[in-house]
Amino acid sequence: MELNNEVIINNLVKRFDEIVAVNEVSLEVPAGSIFGLLGPNGAGKSTTLRLLCTLLRPDSGTASVAGHDILEEPVNVRECTGVLPEEGSHTLYPSLTSYENLEYFAKLYDVPEEEAKKRIEDLLKFMDLWERRNDPAGELSTGNRQRLALCRALLHNPSVLLLDEPTSSLDPIAAKRVRELILKLAKQYGQTFFINSHNLAEVQRLCDYIAIIDEGKILLSGRTDELRRRLQSKQVFKLRVADNIETAKSIAEGLDFIFDVSIESDSLMLTILDPVSNNSVLIRKLLNANIAIIELAEEEMTLEDLYLQVIKEEEQ
Repeated sequence: MELNNEVIINNLVKRFDEIVAVNEVSLEVPAGSIFGLLGPNGAGKSTTLRLLCTLLRPDSGTASVAGHDILEEPVNVRECTGVLPEEGSHTLYPSLTSYENLEYFAKLYDVPEEEAKKRIEDLLKFMDLWERRNDPAGELSTGNRQRLALCRALLHNPSVLLLDEPTSSLDPIAAKRVRELILKLAKQYGQTFFINSHNLAEVQRLCDYIAIIDEGKILLSGRTDELRRRLQSKQVFKLRVADNIETAKSIAEGLDFIFDVSIESDSLMLTILDPVSNNSVLIRKLLNANIAIIELAEEEMTLEDLYLQVIKEEEQ
């Protein structure tokens, strides 16, 4: 699928008294992608999502969702989006059955009755909840309620899903299942997902694109794989030698292009500036000292490394 901008955010600002919760945020989210807005609690993630789904009105700036302006066409935005707020299972009616909950929301979305019946059955089966369709929502497990809330968000076949911490409060097994469902939905239906999270590992597993937000400001945004390579000029390597690891450490510490030298088990961990040019220099120095090299391998930079690096740079 050719990517076109599905969600476009232009200089959004939202204040609460003296607090600037969203500070001139601009983002572009391609259609059919899974986008992650990553940041600590209180960074402005939930406020951004509430602005996108028109629950809040910005103080300045604007955004469009699937071609609809959040200020000029709020009803159209609501029609084309499915929203899962944080702890979305709390938006269900506990005394109604799983089926009755979806039936009720289908009427709110004006889904035709016959079409609603088919969608409800398809979604409950897709989420492995069909056998629980007659159980009150309040009696379902936390994971099953969260999946039922996802059914509710998908009920009117939205083109954009806005999910706020979709795996929060879930046990690891339930969280894994929700992640698998999001990936399956994105692949099967081509919907766009805008996901808020403070879970670095989750975002790395799920998202094609990410943005890092802190104190209401976007610090960095782009493709997930490209951002992990952002600091390619300075990379971490694992060096294993046959013996004389202390001598190898001393040699590495004496080279001005090597930083943060440490011993972990039987290996040295080295941060090397411009490794393309300098790794050969390190190898020659070690061989000249009669140190047998078993392995010199790059350690893949994780999203956590990137996140911590960006936050550190922002604080300096």
